[in-house]
Amino acid sequence: MRTNEELARTIDSTLLLPNATESELRAHLTTARKFHFKTVAIGCAWFPVARELLAGSDVGIDAPIGFPSGYTTTDCKVFETIDAFAKGAIEADMLINIGWLRSGRYDDIEEEIRRFVAAASGRITKVILETSYLSEAEKIQGVRLVKRGGANFVKTSTGFSTGGATEEDIRLMVREAGDSLQVKASGGIRSREIAEKMLDLGATRLGASHPERLFSF
Repeated sequence: MRTNEELARTIDSTLLLPNATESELRAHLTTARKFHFKTVAIGCAWFPVARELLAGSDVGIDAPIGFPSGYTTTDCKVFETIDAFAKGAIEADMLINIGWLRSGRYDDIEEEIRRFVAAASGRITKVILETSYLSEAEKIQGVRLVKRGGANFVKTSTGFSTGGATEEDIRLMVREAGDSLQVKASGGIRSREIAEKMLDLGATRLGASHPERLFSF
C-alpha cells in the first residue's frame, strides 16, 4: 500500500464536463491543491482561474487536446497544444483519431503524434487510445504507434466513451510499452483498491474525476 502522499503524486485530477460551472471548477482546484495531486486536467478556457488558484502550489495544469472525439484535424491539435502550453499547461493529453486507427491509417496517426510531441517542446505528452472502442490487435497497434511517435505516456480513456481502464488493458499496454513509454490508467478509478491495482500492474499515472474519494485522513 502506497502512502497517501505517494498516491496523490500519481493522479491527474480531472474535471472536463462541458457543463461544469466556475464554482465547481474552483472547488475542484481547491481540492487538488489540498491533496497535492500531480495535475488538474481541465478545459483550456479555465486556465486563468487555475493559474490563480494553484499559484505557488505543486499542482500543475494538464491540457486536453482533441477532446472528446479525437477527429479534429492534426493542425487543430497542434494549435491547441501550442496554445495550451503558452497559457500555462505543463502536460497535455491528446486523443488520437480512433477512426484512423481502426481503418489502418497508421502513418497518419504516427505523424500526428510526432507533431503533437514536437508542439509540446519537451513537456510531458500523453496519447489516449480510447481502448473501449478497440480490439486487442488495435490496442497493441495503438501502443506501438504512440511509442514510435515519441510521446511520454499512452493512456486508456477519456472518460467520455463506453468504458474506462481495465486490468486486462493495463497489462497489455504495459507489456507493449516496455521501458520507453509509460502508461496512464484513466476511467473508472473510483476506489483506493482499483487505484493501487492499476499501479501494481505497471501504470505510473492515474486519471480520476473524484480522486479525493481514494483517500482517508
